[in-house]
Amino acid sequence: MPKYTERKEIQLIPIAERYQHIRPKPQLPNFAAIIEGVDLTQPLSEAVKYELRLALLDFEVIFFPPVEISNEQQIELARVFGPISLGAFHQRSGDNPEIEVIENNRERPPEIDHWHTDISWVENPPRGTVIQIREVPPYGGNTVWSSMSKAYEGLSEGFRAYLKNLTATHTWEVSKWREYLEILGDEALIKGVTKFKPVHHKIAKYIPEVDKTVLYVNETFTKRIDDVPENESKYILRFLAEWIKNPEYTYSHRWEKNGIAVWDNRLTQHFAIADFWPHHRQNFRVTFNEGDQQEQLENQNLRAHLA
Repeated sequence: MPKYTERKEIQLIPIAERYQHIRPKPQLPNFAAIIEGVDLTQPLSEAVKYELRLALLDFEVIFFPPVEISNEQQIELARVFGPISLGAFHQRSGDNPEIEVIENNRERPPEIDHWHTDISWVENPPRGTVIQIREVPPYGGNTVWSSMSKAYEGLSEGFRAYLKNLTATHTWEVSKWREYLEILGDEALIKGVTKFKPVHHKIAKYIPEVDKTVLYVNETFTKRIDDVPENESKYILRFLAEWIKNPEYTYSHRWEKNGIAVWDNRLTQHFAIADFWPHHRQNFRVTFNEGDQQEQLENQNLRAHLA
């Protein structure tokens, strides 16, 4: 008789024991939590900041109920999780160059409706992102997140062993960014090719802060698996691109005006659904990098204390 793989028992995060200053409400087991009990219009205490950082590690993507905050307050929220990063190539807010503005309407159709990890085409990709959807369409425009730790754990032991020591090539040149830079002109394209050369990342990437291994390939920026035959690379990447869409690993978030999300770019992929065109959707986005070594040590100490 064939031996079938048994489901793994899920150990739920003990929220009541772990959190004293915020109230996370996960939407899936240990994933995608709505954070209650925090007023983002007021300065945050160190205890609240501590638990927000922990919540991002625990639940990989977190959400705040709609609230009207300023550009400066959004930037300060991002700084809770790490130093501000330059982000990608999107249009900037005039008064706050730290903020990228992704705006879609009849004249600007949405173009990021594909599964991706932000800026995986650099050697040290950004840690995560804070977005606020400041204008919402009447219907649609959801964003979907997939847990890369859940996706990795769902693979068979043999397949995880196959992936363990493999790396993959990531480059922006296989994405729509190339078309965008071509529109800007030859000079912009040449600068992009010169400055951002292909990089290599482990496919099974270990994240020590959370003691998790994640799948780190995405259909937008991953060109090929290194050191395997081309067809093998093509079909394995195609399989993984479909695997992460398993409903057990994904959460689709319905936006309200001024809703806020923060996600860990190492632990998730996301997909902005483009079903709302030609209606108006406006996204303000701030990207953050890894914190300093002291902050990472504090996160690890806090996790050990509350474990």
